[in-house]
Amino acid sequence: MNFSRLSAKACKALACTTIVAALGACGGDGDPDPLQKYREQTVQWTECDSTIFGSSSAALHELTTAAGDRLRCGFVRAPLDWSNTERGDIVVSVMRLAAGKPGQRRGALLFNPGGPGADGLSTTFALFGAFYKSNPESPQGARQLRLLDEYDMVGFSPRGTGASTQLQCGTNEVERAVLTSAAEWDTPENIANANYNGRKTAEACLKNPITPYINSDATARDMDLIRGLLGDDKLNYLGYSYGTWLGAWYASLFPEKVGRMVLDSSTDFSTTLEQTVLAAQPPARQRLLDDVIVPYAVRHADYFQLGTTAAEVQSIMPGLSPRVQQVLSGPISSYSYQRTGADKYLEAIAAARGMDAVLKAAADPADMDAVDKALDGYVFDPSNQKRNTDIRAAAENLQRSYAANWINPQPTSIALDSSSAVLTAIHCNDSAATTDLTAWASLVRGLAQRAPMFFSGLLGVHTCAFWGGPKVSKPDLASMKPLDILFVQSQYDAATNTDGANAFFAQLPGARRVYVQGEYQHGVYPYTDSCVDPLVTNYLLGDTLSEREAICPTHPLAQDAPSGGQAASSERKAASAAEPAGSVPPVYKDPKEASELIDEFKRGLIPPNLRQ
Repeated sequence: MNFSRLSAKACKALACTTIVAALGACGGDGDPDPLQKYREQTVQWTECDSTIFGSSSAALHELTTAAGDRLRCGFVRAPLDWSNTERGDIVVSVMRLAAGKPGQRRGALLFNPGGPGADGLSTTFALFGAFYKSNPESPQGARQLRLLDEYDMVGFSPRGTGASTQLQCGTNEVERAVLTSAAEWDTPENIANANYNGRKTAEACLKNPITPYINSDATARDMDLIRGLLGDDKLNYLGYSYGTWLGAWYASLFPEKVGRMVLDSSTDFSTTLEQTVLAAQPPARQRLLDDVIVPYAVRHADYFQLGTTAAEVQSIMPGLSPRVQQVLSGPISSYSYQRTGADKYLEAIAAARGMDAVLKAAADPADMDAVDKALDGYVFDPSNQKRNTDIRAAAENLQRSYAANWINPQPTSIALDSSSAVLTAIHCNDSAATTDLTAWASLVRGLAQRAPMFFSGLLGVHTCAFWGGPKVSKPDLASMKPLDILFVQSQYDAATNTDGANAFFAQLPGARRVYVQGEYQHGVYPYTDSCVDPLVTNYLLGDTLSEREAICPTHPLAQDAPSGGQAASSERKAASAAEPAGSVPPVYKDPKEASELIDEFKRGLIPPNLRQ
């Protein structure tokens, strides 16, 4: 297929989008279409430099070799400002794995891993790696191979990120220390420091001339440009986390262009990003702790040794020193993204408890050599040497964070890398935020009471109050209501609160949903099971769920599994038995390798600042 130019008929159809209508470019006055040069550009598809994925591992080399000429990379020129092309261009980096059977090609399947600020190149390729290892003798494996045969798998670096034109924010002004423990944060000086950092961050970003044009509206239009350049009438899309917000934005702008659209781990597009992410995450993480993690620790009290009742386990973190609580909040927030992190979550709590005991017993807590020596001799688990070693390693990581924050802090200029800068710009450009500083402090105060270990993120991202308001208008979701969109959601998702996901789904009568009861995995598909994966894969291959919502069972957590959480974790066993046992071959040729690739893909859905 020739991707370099569109037909005249396609160009005419594309020209009559909302934005061109706003520009008067579809009129009969003979005015040239200012977007025509973008829609008719020639994309040079070339061999991908392996470093474009941010890695050069042997596994990656194997996959790129296996992909061969099907894998190509290119750059798409897009207007910096879609409403005024005279402001100049940006470049969007795109990766395409061409359909294995061109004669059966359905179109392109575009991916976005969320963030905002996540790069969509490497994560897309990791998912291809897992599906590429599917077993054609398995019904589900054969379906996954059909995806690779019938779709171009397309990843892209959203504007501002990765290999696209990057956004960065920086200033020489030094960031002020902000206390984020529930016991220490609520003082006038600390709130003033948080406000200072937020104001200076906003100023640093707004000095960059491309910042106003890093928003979901522009990215959605970039996606439509990519769709057209690939020669497709419809956009097929798989978006995770913030990628569901972006997908909803696209669907609201271009409902007639929506093909197969999967929104996995959904935000609530009917509200603001501040409400659906920043304010909704702390209570979601608290619910996960109370309803899933603590009961798990109690069920396996002999193994985790954190207490035999929920009250005992729940009392540990409030009993820690405030600054130990502060350094613990990052790891446990990270481990709330992936179900495979449940044991690590509880290890982190055990590590913090031991570290806190060492610090309290130290003659001088600032004497790091003495503290390190005491940690080396501290027994975290007398009955399990491996677990004792693992917890000690976690305690040493916490101790390094503690020392960097409280013993030997270094002055740091306010600077955001491209991922953080894009996250900030989209949060502030897309939708309204609380600008009244008294109201903001009240919001944080309420969340600190409800979720004392998880509210602190709001103190570090208090930027939009000083932004001057959003730069775009979010489209109304009314045009989405009849669309056959498939949502995928886990019950205890702690990153995109299921309460918001439920509220959004309820407003879309044409949509369907696959719901995993009892699960908290953020980014569900592929789930390596016989319920979620067939339903989602079949949808992408053209089917529609007959019922409004399909309820799927959760995988057991590691210690709940029959093997007791040994090397063959529940995911790995599920990968080898995703079809009924004894009836069909395993879904993947090498279930262990496929599970590792899927884990790598899902780690890409965790914000970079939280990855452990």
